[in-house]
Amino acid sequence: MASKKPPNIARFLGLNNVTDPLRLGLGWLRTADNVDITDTGAIKKRVGYTRSLGAAAITGAYATEDFSRLYFVDSGNLKAMAGSGAVTLVTGMGSAPLQWTEINEQVFFTNGAASGIICPDNTVLPWAWAVPGAPTVSAVTGTLPAGLYQVRITFTLPDGRMTGASESTELVLTEGQALQIAGIAQAAGCTTNVYIAPADSEVYGHAATPAGSAMVWNEGPETLGRELQGATLDPLPEDVVAIQAWRGRIYAAQYMPEAGQTAIFRSQPLGFHLFDLAQDLILIPGKVTMLAPQDAALVIGTDQSVLAYDGDKLIDLAGYGVIPGQHWAKDEDDGRVLFWSARGLCAALPFANLTEQQVSVAPGLRAGGTLVRFDGQKRFVVAIQQGGNAFNPRL
Repeated sequence: MASKKPPNIARFLGLNNVTDPLRLGLGWLRTADNVDITDTGAIKKRVGYTRSLGAAAITGAYATEDFSRLYFVDSGNLKAMAGSGAVTLVTGMGSAPLQWTEINEQVFFTNGAASGIICPDNTVLPWAWAVPGAPTVSAVTGTLPAGLYQVRITFTLPDGRMTGASESTELVLTEGQALQIAGIAQAAGCTTNVYIAPADSEVYGHAATPAGSAMVWNEGPETLGRELQGATLDPLPEDVVAIQAWRGRIYAAQYMPEAGQTAIFRSQPLGFHLFDLAQDLILIPGKVTMLAPQDAALVIGTDQSVLAYDGDKLIDLAGYGVIPGQHWAKDEDDGRVLFWSARGLCAALPFANLTEQQVSVAPGLRAGGTLVRFDGQKRFVVAIQQGGNAFNPRL
């Protein structure tokens, strides 16, 4: 009796652990550990790797969009790769994972407490800034007209950026008096600026950049310099859980557990260190876990859902959450953003879940991912911190 020929598998189709295996064709795999499937459907052993650094406790990493710079946090210290080694840029960052974004060749980072801006030469600038304290004012003998005078303080940061201002301090002067200003705030590495709104005016002009903490102003309004802009703007909020550059602003998400909401604040256009925390924000149900930029919208992942913000309104994309971490990547071929959700790999816009029909895996507690072009193929690679529950596993 002639033996039966074994079935011929022309090509392997990939991983499928959702469909009944008895009904799957032979080209599907139930498991695929340490193997790659090529563009022709062949199976080959995956490539290995070599360690670039010795022992390290890395809690976050970021490569710039042009792949020319790599930053990472090792044992709480922010470092930059330099040849086969690394140089330390900032110490004492803590162990909380960093969020990163990039705009105008500058890399912005925060873990909710520590933050900064990395320049192309690896200089680190402050991103958050301390709000200047309000000065005290009193009347002394002088020649100012009678009226209500107002004083505010600002800082000029080491690279020339201006901060928002202190609260206004007011004083009514009578004829023949001058304005004495004391308690002028100082900050390490910054210069302090005094702005005055003269008698009964609401317009603040630059009065002085004093070296000390006190001064007397007894000048006419014509001597005031540049007008104070953005007096009520705020620094980067604390406890930020996600950041992203989109359409010339940086969006920063702050979770409010008592309300079960996240406030996403927008920086000023091209003024990435200045925020209007009272007005310029979007409220999102749940805790934001990801902000990803797409040309048509900012894709927002939360622990409950996937949304898109087009600059005017919020659009619901999916009723399940996105895993925390830095795992989004933009596919330049079609402009879509790829990211790792509680139900596997998704893309937007338009929104699609790319894996749920074939693969169900525990999504992890945190994830890091990127799009890799290698050996003629395009692959989304995700590394997860083990945990979570698969959405629709086959028992």
